[in-house]
Amino acid sequence: MDDKTLGKYKKMLLEDRMDLLSELQRVANGEKNKDRSGAMDLADLADASYTADYSLAWTEKINLRIREIDESIDRIKDDTYGVCQMCGEDIPEGRLKVRPNAKYCAQCKEDLEKRGETK
Repeated sequence: MDDKTLGKYKKMLLEDRMDLLSELQRVANGEKNKDRSGAMDLADLADASYTADYSLAWTEKINLRIREIDESIDRIKDDTYGVCQMCGEDIPEGRLKVRPNAKYCAQCKEDLEKRGETK
């Protein structure tokens, strides 16, 4: 892959990363702004618990996506970006355009999913 194309994907990855960091900040600010004072009945407690669980799960998902993007940027730096980590073949640009942090070609990803592996 040429430097211009790599630069395009790096820019996409960095933009995605910034969007995710903004979302992470939004979730964190939402949790900080919740009023937890005053008497709470069981329904309020259940709602607060659900909201906290949801926020935690969403935060974990966002952090995972940020790590995947960081790994992709590292692959750009070490010249392995766009190469399937299973079979060693080039990942088609069509797949990278849709999922710039892809580390497997479509066939290898499908094989992993069939085996129940979630890499």
